[in-house]
Amino acid sequence: MIVNRPHLCIDLLLSGILSGMFLGCSAVELSKVPKKPLPASPPQLTELALELPPEGGPRRPIDSSAPLALQGNLPNIVIVEKDESALRTTAEQHPEVKIQLGERYGFIDSEELAADLCQIVVGSEESKALRLSDRPTNQVLVHRLTYYSYTNNSAVHVCINGKQVTVQRDPRKRYQPQEGVEEVERGIALARKDTRIAQDVQNLFGHAILTSPEEYRYFWVSDEAGFGDRVLWVTFSDTPESLALFFARVDLTNGQVLDAGKEPGPQ
Repeated sequence: MIVNRPHLCIDLLLSGILSGMFLGCSAVELSKVPKKPLPASPPQLTELALELPPEGGPRRPIDSSAPLALQGNLPNIVIVEKDESALRTTAEQHPEVKIQLGERYGFIDSEELAADLCQIVVGSEESKALRLSDRPTNQVLVHRLTYYSYTNNSAVHVCINGKQVTVQRDPRKRYQPQEGVEEVERGIALARKDTRIAQDVQNLFGHAILTSPEEYRYFWVSDEAGFGDRVLWVTFSDTPESLALFFARVDLTNGQVLDAGKEPGPQ
C-alpha cells in the first residue's frame, strides 16, 4: 500500500489547527452579561381552549373576542349615548347660555353625571361621586357641558336634561377647568402669528397647556400681565417628543400673546 505522504502531512496539519481552534474557543468569554440559573420548575402553561367548528373540520382555538355567556349576579351597566355636536347646538342657542358665554368663549368638554351633581356647589363632595356604571339604574342622568367665557373670564356649566337647559357660572374663585382641544388649537394659532417667533415656528409641532395662577401662585405676581386670565403656555418643537425650541404665553381672555421667544438652554 502506497501512502501519499504530502497529502497525509496536509491532513494532519489541518486537523491540528482545527483542533486547536475548537479547544481555544472553550476559554473565550462570549459575554459579560451575568448568567442566571434556570428555574427549578418550568413555568405554568395556559391551556388553549379548542372548539369544533359548526361547518366541520379539525378543532380550532375559541375566538376570545366572541361574547361570553356570564353566569351569576352581574352589575347593572348604564349606556348613555351622547351626540356632543347636538348638545353644543342646544346649549349655545339657548338665550340664558348666550348671556353667560358672551361673545367670546371656548368649549372645554362634556360629561354624563347624576342630575343632583350637575350644579356646582362650593365645598361639595362632587369628586367622590360614584362612577356611572356603579350608580342605580333609576338614577336620573344629565349632560353637563363646560365652557370658558373669555368675555366674562369665568368657567360656565350648562346642564341639559332632555329639553330642559340650565346654566351656571362657576362659583369657585379663579377656578380654571382643564384646557380644551379647541383652546389648545387657538393658543397655538395665536402663537404662530407672533412676530417674535413667527418665522421660526411655522413648520414645527405646537403644544399647549394651561398655566393656572391658582395652581402656580408662587410663580405669578398679582399685578403681572395675564394674572387671573385664561393663559396657555405654548411650545414648539421639531417632533412631538423632542425638546421645546420656542415658547409663547398666550392670554386667551384678551386674545393676545404676552411674551414669546427662544427656549433657553441647548437647542
